[in-house]
Amino acid sequence: MDEAKIDASKYYLIPIRDLKIHDLWVSHLVSQVPSFTTVFSNEPVTSRLFREAGYRVEPVPFYDRETYSATEIRGKIIHEEPWENLVPTAVSKYIKEISGDQRLRELMLTDKPMRQRRNQAQNHNQP
Repeated sequence: MDEAKIDASKYYLIPIRDLKIHDLWVSHLVSQVPSFTTVFSNEPVTSRLFREAGYRVEPVPFYDRETYSATEIRGKIIHEEPWENLVPTAVSKYIKEISGDQRLRELMLTDKPMRQRRNQAQNHNQP
């Protein structure tokens, strides 16, 4: 935000612990942040939970999603392709400072077959 010269008085950064319990997520989040009426999300489960709780949900317009997709950027990092130009300088610097690029590549190492990894990922994303 500093790099983009966004006035710090215009936003809050509030860490929220993920309860991993959908029934409690909205009330938990609402109890941790200032009052709001609109949720901006493209994530289907998040959108559904907040709509069901009576909040207005607006999608976030994507900007050149083929290029600036987190999945695509992670793929470039994993395959050691240039990726730094796809994120703000402060982000690429931080990722390198914490060895995030190396950690991401290590996370992809496994002794499990690809089918088992896909099934685990699909089951993990189920509501």
